Amino acid sequence: MRILAFAAFVIFTAFCIIAAVSNRTDVFFSLHPLPFGWDVPLYVILFAGIFIGLGAGALVMTIKSVKQAHHNRQQTKKILALEKQLKDVTAPEPNETTK
Repeated sequence: MRILAFAAFVIFTAFCIIAAVSNRTDVFFSLHPLPFGWDVPLYVILFAGIFIGLGAGALVMTIKSVKQAHHNRQQTKKILALEKQLKDVTAPEPNETTK
């Protein structure tokens, strides 16, 4: 699995280097309603979009995993309570003798 992750990292890094070298032309980046604007290389905008998307995806995945973990903890507590009830119902009385 580590080899696969390393291979994916190498491929992604190679893609980033190729994209940066081939998209070095400056473009004007502005935040339209605001009076701000910058001349930045095109690869900066491409990488910013990629990393913002990765960050948003990681945030959504983290939020969902926290909700799922909370749900799992609730279900575990419920299962333990039901098992305890079942044990109390099916356990013989201490004064009873088995025949």
